[in-house]
Amino acid sequence: MARLRPTLQSLGDFLTARLSKRIAYWVFVSIVVIEGVILVPSVMRRERELLNYLRALSTAQAFGRLDEATLATLEDRMLIDYLQAIQTNRVILGGAIYDLAGTQVGGFGEMPQLTLAESQRRAMAGRYFRRQQRYDAPWDMPPLRDRYVLIVRHDARGVQREFFAFIGRIVGLVVIISVFVTGATLVVLRQLVITPIMLLRQDLTTAGRAIGDDSDTQSLAFASLPYARADELGDVIAAFEQMFGQITAAVATRKQSEMRFRTLVEQAADAFFVVDGAGQIVDVNRNACDSLGYSREDLLQRSVSDIQTTHSQADFAALWQRLRPGQPQTLEGWHQRQDGSSFPVEVRLGLLILGEERYGLALARDISDRKVAAAAQARLAEIGELAAMIVHEVRNPLNTVLLGLNSFRSLELPERFQTRLSLALEESERLQKLLNGILMYAREPTLTLESLEINGLVEHLATALGHDRGESPPLRVTTLPYPVMVKGDRDQLKQVFINLVANAQEADPAGAVTWVVQPPTPGQVTVTIHNGGAPIAPELLPRLTQPFFTTKPSGNGLGLAITKRIVEAHRGQLTITSTAAGTAVMVTLPLAIARLSPQGQAIVQRPSVDRPSVDRPSKRRPDREP
Repeated sequence: MARLRPTLQSLGDFLTARLSKRIAYWVFVSIVVIEGVILVPSVMRRERELLNYLRALSTAQAFGRLDEATLATLEDRMLIDYLQAIQTNRVILGGAIYDLAGTQVGGFGEMPQLTLAESQRRAMAGRYFRRQQRYDAPWDMPPLRDRYVLIVRHDARGVQREFFAFIGRIVGLVVIISVFVTGATLVVLRQLVITPIMLLRQDLTTAGRAIGDDSDTQSLAFASLPYARADELGDVIAAFEQMFGQITAAVATRKQSEMRFRTLVEQAADAFFVVDGAGQIVDVNRNACDSLGYSREDLLQRSVSDIQTTHSQADFAALWQRLRPGQPQTLEGWHQRQDGSSFPVEVRLGLLILGEERYGLALARDISDRKVAAAAQARLAEIGELAAMIVHEVRNPLNTVLLGLNSFRSLELPERFQTRLSLALEESERLQKLLNGILMYAREPTLTLESLEINGLVEHLATALGHDRGESPPLRVTTLPYPVMVKGDRDQLKQVFINLVANAQEADPAGAVTWVVQPPTPGQVTVTIHNGGAPIAPELLPRLTQPFFTTKPSGNGLGLAITKRIVEAHRGQLTITSTAAGTAVMVTLPLAIARLSPQGQAIVQRPSVDRPSVDRPSKRRPDREP
């Protein structure tokens, strides 16, 4: 009995399964319909056979009671009276006699509803009246054939009973066949379809529960896998196994991503707060706890108004009403630590929608250093304005001094005084250059931007510097065979390149200086000026662009500082590298982007015919003037 219990349970589950019931219902109905379509003609044919049998039997019995010779001699009324004798047969209820012209001569008993005209239209066939259980049919009697037509009304109740009995037998047979075929179909489908589907449903439930409970999915054994045959259902089972593997892999990846994201959030330099619509803190990261001096548990018991001292709960409610997905709000405020101290913060608050819940994700950054830097910047700006004012006040007297000293040069002075005069003029001019440099560095560069073709600008400057006349030191210029456009201030970029070329020539008076326009990279172009002089120590490279730092005995340390400011004002970059092969200064400028590629890269228009690059003393060309 214990062995039969699992089998009976499985059979019960099979019989009560909705799919089994539907299959059984539709198979049964289909077979009944098919059998009905097939057997309806047989039923109708059986009805006709019974009616024909009734007519043949009643005709034979009537001939047994009538004399054919007598029938051949009787006319009209006498014939009708003689034919009434056939009513002794219980199935004959009456009749009507017609002559060959179609006129009814007379009748006896219950009159037939079938007329001679209708019978002739029906090819002398009878007519069955089912509701009345009557059958009217013409008799073929040889003694009357050439004179009369006899239509007899029959009692068809026996035919109807036999007919219904026949239908009952047919219905019973159809039901038996349908039940047998349905049962056989279910037995086959149980093994091939229904059982695998029920097991697959069970496996789906098990898999869903395991994923929902976050339990171990590696040890799950699925009962439907043995049914993964080489058919469509087997493909579905195999697809389920593959899908489950993909889902578990995706869940594992999601967990790793969540852990990685949580780690990143916990290690972020900014404080993360998740708050609800009432301003209650529901989640924080480690930086939020450390910056405020609270434990995580204590901080989750507090609201925004407990730590944000410059905004009230009403302010937060108004801000919450303004939040929209994808439209974060940025504001500044002060956060109060647990010990009562406070510090300035910049908070970026965005809307976070998780299902039906709405939360605010706030990223708070300590801007104490920014505030200090801003104050220092403002102080430096004040100092710069003061320096500019001082330079302006000093330059006017200095110009007067220079005018006076220059006037002394026309005098005939002793050599001793002439030497002192020359020294005074040199020092005054050096002081004037220093004051001009300080004034230029103190002012923010003001750019007059225009579209410049960088190759033409470089060649034009090389020509202006006189290197097309073979002067020493040589300057090797290499430009590109296609136009490269930048947005820049022509005069200030000239100042940049002239200063850098001059520095390179001073660093290596005996060698050659190379001036190269590099092929553009996405969004930018680089111009490199290289000299073969002595290398610069690595620790000095970062200081070269600092104000008043110089490695030249006669420099004031403002040339590269001003150059860097001009390049950065163009949103470019100045980079200096030095090796045993010499020192290279790279000026990187953004391209004048006319349009972008789908990847966001600049598209440089190149002419269809390229001209060769320049690697010689430059020649000024009318079509390449900047």
